[in-house]
Order: sequence, then C-alpha cells, then structure tokens
Amino acid sequence: MAETAIRKKIDNLLILMEKLAKGEEIYAQNERIQLELGINERTLRRYLEDIHEKYGDIVITEKRQTERSGRRVTVYRVVDKKKDVREIFRFFIESGDDLGWLLQLIHENDLSLLKEYSSVAKESLKRALKEDEGTFQFVGTPFENLEEGSLKERFIEFRRAVKLHEYRTVEYCRYDSEILEDIKCLKLMHMNDNWYLAAETAAGELRLLRLAFITNVRYSKKSCYRPEVLRKYVRFFEKVQNAMTLNLPFKTARLLASADVSIYFEKGMKPFFPTQRFKKRHEDGAIEFTVDYTQPIEITPFIKRWLPDISVLEPPELAKIINDDLKRFLSRNDNGE
Repeated sequence: MAETAIRKKIDNLLILMEKLAKGEEIYAQNERIQLELGINERTLRRYLEDIHEKYGDIVITEKRQTERSGRRVTVYRVVDKKKDVREIFRFFIESGDDLGWLLQLIHENDLSLLKEYSSVAKESLKRALKEDEGTFQFVGTPFENLEEGSLKERFIEFRRAVKLHEYRTVEYCRYDSEILEDIKCLKLMHMNDNWYLAAETAAGELRLLRLAFITNVRYSKKSCYRPEVLRKYVRFFEKVQNAMTLNLPFKTARLLASADVSIYFEKGMKPFFPTQRFKKRHEDGAIEFTVDYTQPIEITPFIKRWLPDISVLEPPELAKIINDDLKRFLSRNDNGE
C-alpha cells in the first residue's frame, strides 16, 4: 500500500512538472487539476511546495487574483524570459560583463522595456550603455516600432485581451478589408520582426493577424472564453516558425545546398527554421537538410532567396512551384514587363 502511494505521488509530481515546463500556471485551488490527479487541495498545495523547494531557481510563485472566484491565490509557474524581463535584466546587471550588446539593442529599438526600472538599475544601465557606445550597430528593426500611437494602443489592447481571455471584434485589412467578429485573443507573438495576434475566429479557424494590419478594434458582445481553448493549439505554438505557418500537419521538404553556400548549412550552424535538420554532406561538399512546412509559402521565399544554390529534392510538387515561378519570372523579363 505504501509503495502504491509513493508511486502515485511520483507520478503526480511528474505530471505537475510537465505542466509547468509547458508554461501552465498552477495553483492549489484549481479543481480541474485536483480532479485530474485524484487529490484534494491540501495535497496539491503540498506537491507544489515540494517542487518549489527543490526547483526554486526556475519555479517561482506570485500572488494573484483568480478570474472565476476572485480569490487571491499563490500561483506557481516556470520563469518566463518575456514575462520576467526585469529579473533577467537584474541578472545581466549584477552578473554579466559581456552582455552590453543586448542592452544596446533594447536601448536602440524598444526603450519601453526599460521604463519600469528603479533609479539604481537605470544608472547601472546607463553606465553599461555608455561603455559600449559605438561598439555595436544593428541593421534592421528587431522590434516593430511600438512608439507609434495607434500600434502601441492596439498592442496594449490585445495584451489585456490575451491576459483576460477576452473576445474582440476587429477590422483587418491586408489585401481586402474584412470584419472578424467575436475572435478569441489567444496570444501575442513576435515573428519576422513584427507583432502578430494569434486568434481563433467565430468559425473555429486559427489566424495570425499582424497588428499593423488591424485598422479597428472594439469589444465583442461576448465576454470571456474558457482558457482550455488554448489546449487545441499547444502543438501549433510549439512548432510555429513564421507568420505563414498554418494549424495543419507538417510536410517535410528535402533540400540541397550547394558547396558554395554549404558553410551556412553545416551541422551546428544556426538554423533558418526551428524545424531545420542537417542530414548529410555529399561528396561534392553539398549539404542535404530538411525543413518542415504546412504550406509552400512558408518556405518558398527562403528557397528563392538562395537560388541557384538551393534546390528542392522532395517533394516534387514543391519543386514544381519553384520551377513555375522561375519560368514566369523569366518570361516577364523577356517580355520587358
């Protein structure tokens, strides 16, 4: 009997640690988790305290008011580098001697990240920035400019909607204007140097809406959706690689980089896609690798950018898309278009 109880506790601890590792926030009063594990509130609290005592460097606690009951409870979660940016900066300031490039990057692109700092921390930041002045140069825009009034307002609006699991109705204008009624605001995402809102439409379709293309937003007649909706998209959020990724099963493209550019595709080099995998080096020095995709446009711009040094080995339908696009391009050039 004792062995069974120990086994059950170990299993439950592992389940809780897995949930925390995936980003779930847990509190002892959560009846859904109590039911799932077959334990009461007191036992769940004890398990969470055990995990926090053992892994206090990565599992942190904070007091928060729950949405349903309105009670203030102790929430356990894994440190999030985006949510806990202030703590990370504090670590940089106290422990880092060679991270001035990061401070300079933020200073040049998104000063709002530093606005809430204490006066002591600000002085430390100023000294670090001064020491590295002129050392780094950033070409491009790592952060979409949120200083513009309308974009900043939309960002703040959707951050609130995501946190509170709220609906919104938006007007979206990418090519043609469309009204999206009662969308569930699931997550704010930063990709390709731009901010996107991941939202579920009233028809149950997952959309990635670029904030800059949202021309109007207003409250929906509906109030809040159940957070459990996010479970449907766990796999998607784990594998999304750019704004063209769809909530569909992945296909795999087998690609070949010529010897002239093989250095950029060697094993251990920074990948261009999260799903990119090194396969083998050919005798002529070419590198074979794979990339997963949900629709061709997710990776075709990348392939075209590297032509003629990247070719498509599989699947044939992807190779045909590239070939047809090239023929159309050459035809237009020959006709002087």
